[in-house]
Amino acid sequence: MRRGELLDCFLGINHFGASERVVEAAKEYDWSTVWYYPDPIYKELKEKISEFWSGYADLETDQIQIANGAAGVLERLNKIFIEPGSWVLGYSPQFPDYVTWLEAYGGKYEAIVLNPEENFKFHVERLVARIDNKYCLIYIDNPNTPTGQIISLDEVEEILLQAERKDVVVVVDEAFGEYMDKENSAVNLIEKYRNLIVVRSFSKGFGLAGLRVGYGIFPPELSKYYDKVDLPLSVSAVGCYLAGEALLDTDFIPGCQRMVEREKGRLLKGLREKGYLISETSESCPIFALGQKNTDIDLKEELLARGILTISGTAFRNLTNNYVRVNIPANADDFLGRL
Repeated sequence: MRRGELLDCFLGINHFGASERVVEAAKEYDWSTVWYYPDPIYKELKEKISEFWSGYADLETDQIQIANGAAGVLERLNKIFIEPGSWVLGYSPQFPDYVTWLEAYGGKYEAIVLNPEENFKFHVERLVARIDNKYCLIYIDNPNTPTGQIISLDEVEEILLQAERKDVVVVVDEAFGEYMDKENSAVNLIEKYRNLIVVRSFSKGFGLAGLRVGYGIFPPELSKYYDKVDLPLSVSAVGCYLAGEALLDTDFIPGCQRMVEREKGRLLKGLREKGYLISETSESCPIFALGQKNTDIDLKEELLARGILTISGTAFRNLTNNYVRVNIPANADDFLGRL
């Protein structure tokens, strides 16, 4: 089957597209300025991010760091914190690329394993009980990939409290954060905890994956360390401009959440009726882990034969090939009709 005939449920793109405001802004952009470098401190975008979070956190622009996607922030955090033998605590399965990058720097990763018999539900008390000062970082992705479950802000704060007692920094990766309410973002806690770093992206909910823009929010003391390892001019001027325009469309993200909830609800209902296993997940987040009871089945290949492209469970630690990660299509019937 040719790639164009496949239903792409693989990458974490927004299948509902990008804001019309962004599309129109791209048409009106002054392309005659492309000969010049972008603003090296990204002043306008930082100001718009600060305004975006007003009412939730009082952010100074020097607490905000712009990077080439959320991945760019995570990579630089490893430069700051990780040296051979450094330990990081997480839970598993979670975003696998971060663990790969961590180990490339010589770091060691330990994880609280989520139980398939509990549909991979996260239990905060199990992670909190493991926090120790042998760890330099705790890595939390929220919403979690591959399951799409959301950890409550109260649970994130439990982790931060114990980590603070042990002098451990907590990184909360909210790359899919636009699919949960702003009230649940760890950004709400950034003024309260000096050991918190929040990572966000414009690639997922905002639908700007092709522009590769992300940012981190830091306590002032930690932001100074980031400045020392940052790669200058890593984001294009047009990327910054259009990301700023995306922040100004206050209707786009709530509209996407409603469409995701509608189509994901329909998709999960249809898959459960067909006997598939569904991970703990939030219907406002477009990703989830899908499984087959038969552990001998390679579910990625089974779905690929039906024209559906997904990520194999083997890409994630503690998942097997009878699982896949699914990013829902714009229409649940496009998926269910191929089964």
